[in-house]
Amino acid sequence: MPMLHLSHLLLPLFFVAASLLSAVTIASDRNDDTHYDRISLLATASDDIDNDILETVLFVHREGSNPAELSEEVNAAIQWAVNEAKKISGITVQTMGYQTHPIYQQRRLSAWRVRQSLRLESKNIAKLSQLIGKLQERLAVERVGYRISAQRRNAVEENLIAEAIALFQRRAKLIAKQMDRDQYRVVQMSINTGGASMQPIMRTEMSAMADPRIAPGFEAGTQTVTVSVNGTIELQLN
Repeated sequence: MPMLHLSHLLLPLFFVAASLLSAVTIASDRNDDTHYDRISLLATASDDIDNDILETVLFVHREGSNPAELSEEVNAAIQWAVNEAKKISGITVQTMGYQTHPIYQQRRLSAWRVRQSLRLESKNIAKLSQLIGKLQERLAVERVGYRISAQRRNAVEENLIAEAIALFQRRAKLIAKQMDRDQYRVVQMSINTGGASMQPIMRTEMSAMADPRIAPGFEAGTQTVTVSVNGTIELQLN
């Protein structure tokens, strides 16, 4: 049998490899991620909303040598506060943050500290402010602040989303017109919300609560809720 020359064997393989390389090149060209005439836009809508919830955290702490007795005193004070809060309708009550800590002096145990907190919130600011004044007979105020309820915030955000998207569309149409393009398409869009977090009472207002015989007066005020629409459009011709 005649022997085949090595070049005769390699020649078909060369054509196969060249064909595969050509196919890969064509596919790569078709999958090119290069895009043109894409523009990023930002549209923002905001509104000032009345706070409708007053929230406060009060606490009681005791220090001494007998942790069991301290715990009883703290529990009694918190239970008294809970009972007083439950007498008033429309106030949400939550106990939180029970802690017992040793106190050291010169590396020796000298005393114990027991502490517990109570969180209250209500849409009835007048009733809660009166309760805060009464509870200061046995508890101290850690913080007081305002916030917007989830129901009101959601309703406001839905309106602002519609407003921000409409503004985004108007700006996209304006850009397309100024760039002499017939139309555009949205390539990417994200919607973000912000604002309306806890708004603490100022220190000057907190000082008015120093006398437990006087119910502190609060003004709810407003907070700004913001919705922003970030997106990318691609300008097109018919």
